[in-house]
Amino acid sequence: MELTFSREDAADAMKSVSGAVGNSAMPILGNVLISTANDPLPGLLRSETNGRIYIAATDLEVGIRASIAGHISEGGAVTIPARKFAAMVKEMSDPTVHLTATSADRVSIDCGSAKFRLAGLPADEFPSLIPETDPEPQPELIGKKEDNEGLPFVSMDAKTLAVMIQQTAYAASREEVRYFLNGVHLSIKPEGETSSLVKMAATDGKRLAIAAAKAEGNTGSERQGIIPVKAAEHLRNMLLNSETVRISMNENRAIFDTGSTVTGNTVFATRLIEGDYPDYEKVIPSDNSIKLTICTQILLSIAKRVGVMANPKNPGLKIETTGDILKVSSSTPEFGEGFEETQIRKEGGDISISLNAHYLMDILKATDKAEVTLSMSDPLKPVLIKPVADDNYVCVIMPMRL
Repeated sequence: MELTFSREDAADAMKSVSGAVGNSAMPILGNVLISTANDPLPGLLRSETNGRIYIAATDLEVGIRASIAGHISEGGAVTIPARKFAAMVKEMSDPTVHLTATSADRVSIDCGSAKFRLAGLPADEFPSLIPETDPEPQPELIGKKEDNEGLPFVSMDAKTLAVMIQQTAYAASREEVRYFLNGVHLSIKPEGETSSLVKMAATDGKRLAIAAAKAEGNTGSERQGIIPVKAAEHLRNMLLNSETVRISMNENRAIFDTGSTVTGNTVFATRLIEGDYPDYEKVIPSDNSIKLTICTQILLSIAKRVGVMANPKNPGLKIETTGDILKVSSSTPEFGEGFEETQIRKEGGDISISLNAHYLMDILKATDKAEVTLSMSDPLKPVLIKPVADDNYVCVIMPMRL
């Protein structure tokens, strides 16, 4: 194999795939696979577009493949240590990298006056995250859109999906007892011949966050699965530098493809957590007689200041209303107390309720809307929090007993 490519492109590709580099007793998982369209590999590593150079990594749970442009003198595939290669392309001074690999998996990498020799591992030992034996074939996500007509995927704005992850992932459980809550639930529901509703939700049993957005395309039937939190966070970072993303799901995996561009594309695949996600729609309260509307940043600032005095083990904020005045307070016996008042718009009667300070701040940080509404009916019943004039983001917090 003999390749020539841009150092900058390779550095960007390594940034994209680094989140999937394995850290285990299997040496091959610490390598990245470098392959060409002239030597296609199965599954995630399948090359559908000629003339591209593919760099892929997997830890057996998450797989990421980036594509860059380059000159292919001789096609092939080889794996090399991921972190060593990333450090090389980051520090090299010449703009062009020349890579050659022998049949013995010895790899030479030259960039200007810098020359490196690496011991690679055979490409056929590199695991495929999406083997051909999957019960349901995956769509050919790489290539022109017209080549993919009729395949089960939807397309949406990449940054919108990134925001949805930001608005939900924080609410996922970090405990191992209920493993099916250790992820973000993703569902794709067709709403017409050419459109679908993409929804994400996460809960740890004490709070719930739901985000939704429209997407183009129709998967034929509703598809859903639970994406591990770690995978969701890596996906968000990838989407921040993309324009559009295509989503495809089967019973075991979800695939996110940023589409072919001049500079390349990235494909992200993740296994789904097994288990039945709870019917979270049932816990959204609908009989709220009291509604408090307040500036998002004002409430966030107050929660930060007053929350300093909250008990670290039980960080409760007491929220009380008297007419159009909201009082937020917290106290710790060994340190003291703090409180602050502000004006609000209120519907319904007065109320006194306690909320977890961190949970409240997480919600407020995740929205860019100017105002939020806290809806409630009783000090012991769930509180519904929504940005004003935005029905696509909904949160629920269980109150605390102080």
